[in-house]
Amino acid sequence: MSIFSTISNLFSRKTFSPSTLSMAFNASPVAMLVVTIDGKVLQSNDRFSSLLGYSSNDIVGENMSLLKSSKHDNHFYGVLWQKLLRYDSHSFEIYNRCKDGTVLLFKEQIQKVKDDISEYFIITLEDITQQKKQESRQVHLATHDPLTGLANRALLNDRYKHAILNAKRNHSKIGIMICDLNEFKQVNDVHGHTFGDEVLKSFASRLTSLVRESDTVSRYGGDEFIIILEQVHNNKKVEDVYEMLLKELQFNVKYDGSECDVSASLGYACFPEEGTTFEQLVNVADMKMYDSKKCYYGC
Repeated sequence: MSIFSTISNLFSRKTFSPSTLSMAFNASPVAMLVVTIDGKVLQSNDRFSSLLGYSSNDIVGENMSLLKSSKHDNHFYGVLWQKLLRYDSHSFEIYNRCKDGTVLLFKEQIQKVKDDISEYFIITLEDITQQKKQESRQVHLATHDPLTGLANRALLNDRYKHAILNAKRNHSKIGIMICDLNEFKQVNDVHGHTFGDEVLKSFASRLTSLVRESDTVSRYGGDEFIIILEQVHNNKKVEDVYEMLLKELQFNVKYDGSECDVSASLGYACFPEEGTTFEQLVNVADMKMYDSKKCYYGC
């Protein structure tokens, strides 16, 4: 008895013949597989072949492990298989490997079909790779500065909340540092705003390369940047980073035939000695930054 005869017999009213079900299966716009309870593929349809590149000859008779990607470990597959055996239906997201080696993200819906003799899985697969990429882009745009790619204010505040919790839990300190470009208005006036944007992007890239990956670098607004230094054991470490940045954030930018020297004024504050809230720490760092800027202009 074919799987389509089995499915037909499960309907209380046998409206659909096995041949009708078979044609509907093959013509479905949704990628589908019929799989035995131990993972052997019994049937695939044309949409499955067009999505993943495996013809019916390639996949029928093979185990579902043929689709395994390196995105998931054995524990993931073990837990998933136990759920499939336990429940009559299950929906999940999984990365599958196509015949050409491409790895795509699929939303799969599995329905268990039983008769008096056997059990089968009917699997539908929907490629959601681009959908997830679009969602990720939207999340990134909501939390990052579009010009520099750095964290924006919303993400900065969120990172600060997590940093505070970690600092209290680990009895460590936090450093808040403000960086403000010197004479940035003059850069825009002399070289134009397009060049000014390149200066901001170059500054952001350099700043990110000078701190740890665990630290947060954000564009706070205009030519002002804020850094959260996490897991700092003593205030001397914050001072050392401050001195290093003062030195390293002096460089030359060249773009489209123009060039200029770039430097920054900085200020910092240490949690908890100089404040316990974000606003308090930013105010302290801001005052020190303006003292630094006065020194830059020789006041």
